[in-house]
Amino acid sequence: MWRGTMVAIGFAAIIPARAGDVHSHAHPTHAFDDAIARANTMIALSDSDAADGGATILRTHGARTARAVVLLHGFSDSPRQFASLADSLFADGDNVIVPRLPHHALRHRDARALAALTPSELCRVADESIDVAAGLGDSVIVIGLSLGGTLAVWAAEHRPEVRRAIVIAPAFEVAHVPSMLEKPLVNLGAHLPNISRRLASDTLRPDRDPGFATHGLAAVLRLGMAVRGDARDLTPKGEVLFVINDHDRTVKEGPVFDIASVWRRFAVPVSVYVLPDSLGLPHNVIDPIGGSASRLVPPALLNLARGQEPPRWLARR
Repeated sequence: MWRGTMVAIGFAAIIPARAGDVHSHAHPTHAFDDAIARANTMIALSDSDAADGGATILRTHGARTARAVVLLHGFSDSPRQFASLADSLFADGDNVIVPRLPHHALRHRDARALAALTPSELCRVADESIDVAAGLGDSVIVIGLSLGGTLAVWAAEHRPEVRRAIVIAPAFEVAHVPSMLEKPLVNLGAHLPNISRRLASDTLRPDRDPGFATHGLAAVLRLGMAVRGDARDLTPKGEVLFVINDHDRTVKEGPVFDIASVWRRFAVPVSVYVLPDSLGLPHNVIDPIGGSASRLVPPALLNLARGQEPPRWLARR
């Protein structure tokens, strides 16, 4: 019995877990009214079961603007993670959409719901959001954190409409796990029965799903592997700005430099900025729960979104 179980686990570790269909199926809008109609349809379909504060955010000025910004939230979080930045971008004249990612921020649900997550549906939501943004503004900018950062890289690779992608601490590899074990662990996470861990919830933030589900985490990392594998063949048409956090204890920085190196060889305008370790920032550098130092980050992101130089403390590496 024990030997049979070990053999089964061994096979699970070596059988590749595929990402599925992570290609773009683009149908961009071209007019503001069409974009609003598409956004309303997307919201109606996705947000009927959203927890309080967890619904898609749409901020528009009633007409097409120079910039339309897509903000992509992290794993186990919700659009509310980017609410403050969305308001700042809107106040600066941009139209903004922050989609709720699949199986996140569900009413009366918890982290166990994330087990159903797949790379394909994550890409579909990113695709649909860029379709909408194409009609909301002349230039499309995508900003994402963690899982959202991985999707921002996917968008830069697959969608020529993306003029600028700001990629914050993308979830390519988990910290403290040797790279050689990454694929076997992802395979195990995908093939073995799901294991979920629910952490204490915050009654003030019912939109968050504290905890994890191994199938969901495996889906996030499979997407990251697919994005990294496509880097040589799908070079972005626009600018890519990576923002990494030297104090991050959740994801690794190495894959970011690997992708940046590849794209520089193909003359892609790519930069890597570093949040210094001295700030002591957690992985979630956007949300208010990140602490007082995290207040420095949104203004710097606004600079990057506008195509301006960030503060000097955000060093380019």
